[in-house]
Amino acid sequence: MFYRNLEKYIEDWKNRSQRKPLIIRGARQVGKTTLVKKVSRSFDHFIQLNLEKKEDRKYFENQDNVSLIVDLIIIDRKIKISEGEYILFFIDEIQQMPECIGLLRYFYEELPKIHVIAAGSLLEFVLGDITAMPVGRVEQVLLHPLSFDEFLKAIGQDVLFEKWDSLNFDSNYHQMFLKYFRSYMAVGGLPEAIKTYVDDNESMKGLNLIYENIWFNYLEDINKYGKNNSEKKVLNYVIENAPYVLDRFSFNSFGQSMYKGKEISESFRKLQQARILQLIYPTTSLKVPTMVDLKKRPRIQFLDTGLLLYVNNKAVDLILNEDMNDQFRGAIYNHVCLQEVMSHSYSLIEKYMFWVKESKDSNAEVDLVINHNNRIIPIEVKAGPTGRLRSLFEFMDRVDHNLAVRISTNKYFVEDVKTINGKPFTLINIPVYAAGKVRSIIENFKDYT
Repeated sequence: MFYRNLEKYIEDWKNRSQRKPLIIRGARQVGKTTLVKKVSRSFDHFIQLNLEKKEDRKYFENQDNVSLIVDLIIIDRKIKISEGEYILFFIDEIQQMPECIGLLRYFYEELPKIHVIAAGSLLEFVLGDITAMPVGRVEQVLLHPLSFDEFLKAIGQDVLFEKWDSLNFDSNYHQMFLKYFRSYMAVGGLPEAIKTYVDDNESMKGLNLIYENIWFNYLEDINKYGKNNSEKKVLNYVIENAPYVLDRFSFNSFGQSMYKGKEISESFRKLQQARILQLIYPTTSLKVPTMVDLKKRPRIQFLDTGLLLYVNNKAVDLILNEDMNDQFRGAIYNHVCLQEVMSHSYSLIEKYMFWVKESKDSNAEVDLVINHNNRIIPIEVKAGPTGRLRSLFEFMDRVDHNLAVRISTNKYFVEDVKTINGKPFTLINIPVYAAGKVRSIIENFKDYT
């Protein structure tokens, strides 16, 4: 049971006086159930139900009295509860009975002393069918694959984890951080892959079989997304070809297929619902609020870099030794950096985007932009220690602040630079292994924005 950063959030949730049932969402096999079992150790009683099992569904069939439901379970399982004891009531795979999601409001209103957590994959496919969604009566968080810092804890590198967590990026540890980050890229963040890696004494040999099974399970799930054979064929086509698209793309010409752009777009929407991937759209905004431009070509962000590398048939030694062509290396570093940024947010509504300027005279593209203190901060990702900053300069010439970020394989340092047009600004150079801390690092530069 690996350490997950979300444990801190759940501990805080546990101790709140005004506590709502918590729904943990996320793709299959990111560790939702394992996380809940781990945090259950701090409770006096743990009652787990899996609604994929008939014997657990029976308590909710034709029943909406939550007090009676809990009493029946306690009696059936011969649980003895004393006054003041903490109870964690866990409803797993809740999407199997969508009506149970509506019942969560009654746990909040009628049984506030019981801690209730629900989890499930593919929840987005059933939420639209719920007529009594408990808006304002539940709290929702998103669980991602393990981030780099969680990976460090998983492999027993607690000292490096503490240095990472405290923003201690001393140059003496730079090569060590890079070494483990490359291992993280190759292994990925899916718990089963990391467990295999740890159990095999940090050997990569067993990972192909693990990822083959994970990928096969995702492909099998496609039958649950499509309404008919025609939709399933398009879904299969998209998921089989999406891993090889390393740059922006158009729905109308995706994979040079004969399918219509609308069919391709709908398939991507369903894969996003399953959280296997996300479409990252550009923005042309230079001021808050940042608005995505859905008419422009997006990029594909997969659930996990390790899974993406496996599907692309990239050998582990290519990743560990940086022996990749420039285009693929650039795409993978861009991908893993965004994955790191995303993995440190539990929000279900946060949007991620990159910036573009497209004109007849010249084009510019910045890999990622984030909102901070009502400013749009540009982040340029470089696969090596250096790289051109032409697009970043174009962006900085157009905004009313003087702070930018470059993520690369270089060490951490801050420098004062000027655009080609002479505008001075502060450039924070963040090592790639610290991408997940980019918001915390920017927070230390409030005066510059």
